[in-house]
Amino acid sequence: MGKKRQNWLRYGRYINLALSFGIMMVVSLFLGLYGGEWLDRRLGTSPIFMILGIFLGVGIGFYSLFAELEGLMKKKPRDKIEREKNEDNDEEEPDR
Repeated sequence: MGKKRQNWLRYGRYINLALSFGIMMVVSLFLGLYGGEWLDRRLGTSPIFMILGIFLGVGIGFYSLFAELEGLMKKKPRDKIEREKNEDNDEEEPDR
């Protein structure tokens, strides 16, 4: 039962990564779109700031993805060491 829970927790990280990337991409894209559109209305420059806002939103979304992946990669070796320790402890239990 312990191994099943560990597998779900491991997959949960990847599901969290996918959901947070999707949400961050959508939010940053819409903020860039609407921010650029607002600037275009205020300044009278039709699609210039809207297009720049979209590109900025996509850039921020991908930057967030890379930051989360970097954090995930830093955690991965530590988790692997802990998993190996748990497997070694399971094998070393004396028979009673």
